[in-house]
Amino acid sequence: MLTNVILVHPPFPANERHKRVLPLGIAYCAAYLRRSLPDVSVRVVDAHAEDLSLDQTLARIAVARRPGGLTVLGVSYWTLQAPWAYALSAAALTSWPDIIIVHGGVHPTALPEEALRYAHYCVLHEGEATLGELIQELREGRGAGGVTGCAWRGERGIVVNPERPFIKDLDTLPFPEWGLLPMERYDTPLHIVGGKRVPVIGSRGCPYECVYCGSPFMWGRKLRWRTPGNVLDEMGEIIRRYGIPQFHFWDDNLMLDRGYIEGLCEGIARSGMAIRWTGLTRASHVTRNADLMPLLKRSGCIGLEIGIESANPETFREIGKNEDLEAILGVAELHKRHGMYPMFTYMAFNPGETIYGYWKQARFIDRMLEGLPVARYFQPTPLPVYIGQFCTPHIATGLSREAPRKGMVLASGWADRYHHQINFVPASVLEDVPLRINRRLDGMHLRLLNYLLQTAFWSDFNRSRTRREQGDELERFRRYAIAFYRRCRGRRSVGRIAMSLSRRFALDATESVRFAAFLSYILAQLGLIQSAREPASVEIRERRVAGIDDIPGLLMPSPGPARRLFSAMTGRGYTR
Repeated sequence: MLTNVILVHPPFPANERHKRVLPLGIAYCAAYLRRSLPDVSVRVVDAHAEDLSLDQTLARIAVARRPGGLTVLGVSYWTLQAPWAYALSAAALTSWPDIIIVHGGVHPTALPEEALRYAHYCVLHEGEATLGELIQELREGRGAGGVTGCAWRGERGIVVNPERPFIKDLDTLPFPEWGLLPMERYDTPLHIVGGKRVPVIGSRGCPYECVYCGSPFMWGRKLRWRTPGNVLDEMGEIIRRYGIPQFHFWDDNLMLDRGYIEGLCEGIARSGMAIRWTGLTRASHVTRNADLMPLLKRSGCIGLEIGIESANPETFREIGKNEDLEAILGVAELHKRHGMYPMFTYMAFNPGETIYGYWKQARFIDRMLEGLPVARYFQPTPLPVYIGQFCTPHIATGLSREAPRKGMVLASGWADRYHHQINFVPASVLEDVPLRINRRLDGMHLRLLNYLLQTAFWSDFNRSRTRREQGDELERFRRYAIAFYRRCRGRRSVGRIAMSLSRRFALDATESVRFAAFLSYILAQLGLIQSAREPASVEIRERRVAGIDDIPGLLMPSPGPARRLFSAMTGRGYTR
């Protein structure tokens, strides 16, 4: 039977601001289908990379589908992409009632009953073999009853089939089919050095129990590794086909298996490939394999990403991180000694965090980066103020289950569940009591807060909002920041201040809590507030940040009184 498969990667909220993420799962599934079902037509529409609207995506599907035969529309998505995926599926069924809708990815795996309101089938967990078998069964006129690893809509309701065992030998998978993707669109720079990068993954699974991470749910706790030679072959093919010699390893624990990382680095060195690469690992793994750092450097490693997430031991306990802060600092020094740049992932609003903890976290990162230049292609701002990601209660994680009793969940829908939206604030922050260090915020402080708000709050500063609306938001935030700081007198908690300002500025409680939490996070880093609950012996001092005047593209508050006030505070003219 003539069979046409169209795989779609949805855009993200504020898509134009998001880095272009190569859809690795879709590329693997496309390659698997092409190999196992060579007579099936496979197309990919990456609405994220090409920044397509819903109507534009439907137009691409109309061009790609072939009348007659079987047309399968596969949509793979994360939670924040779910509303768009549902809208696309509903619109596609309206336009082409005979089309078969298949959903896959972490969100449908976690919530197949919800996804099946919009799809005929869901591919759960690892998708390649399940999708291939499902399409073969549909081509032959059978249903999904015998396909392990999928859920489907039956006559009597939702059916979830038995789980499919994970693929034991990852070398049996074909390399991702990048040829079906708009490779020229993926311009996300390699950390530190810039230039295009391509993701490679040499393992699947994670044995750890970090409460914020969904990897063990999606891929299992038992690690499965490709052989170093198989990974080297893939890298060589990418260099030959696309001329991109830079790689980002997406493994959860790149240095967990010494034999794997040693074999990979030795293979790169022997091959003569002049590449640069980075990857994510844990500090304890680097410490255990410290003698391999010269080999990593020789193979082209520019530095490793270390998951620190916080600088508060209590937070480590809350999130199940189980790492040692002194060991993390030691790994940073190890990088510097070998001519590599220590990189790291970190978050704000983890359970257990406090105002004083944010001061300590900023000082901790300062120590990690001491003596190094600002990394243009790694830090989100060119200033020593650290935004990181916002802790998110992702579906199917421990945090998702615990968040309602550990703080305030601010997400109003699935599209809010992403790390450029403050969607959760822990009780440890809401109940902390801020005490201001200075009498007031000066113009430079407000200018810096203005810039950081635009850097961090993607939902408020993107093309869906007019420039005037964005300016109005900045003016509202500026007034809020002044009022918030005046109330930091060591008497009321962050949460109580947020509620009082919600009434004063006619903001809904969610927006007020976001503003208050963000201000607590930044002002604590800058040493402009401290916690009234900390002992008087704790020394906090203001940390001046230079360079704000050199940042281009800064949007100012709306005209009118704000213009005059801004000029009076800063001595600078207002510009649009």
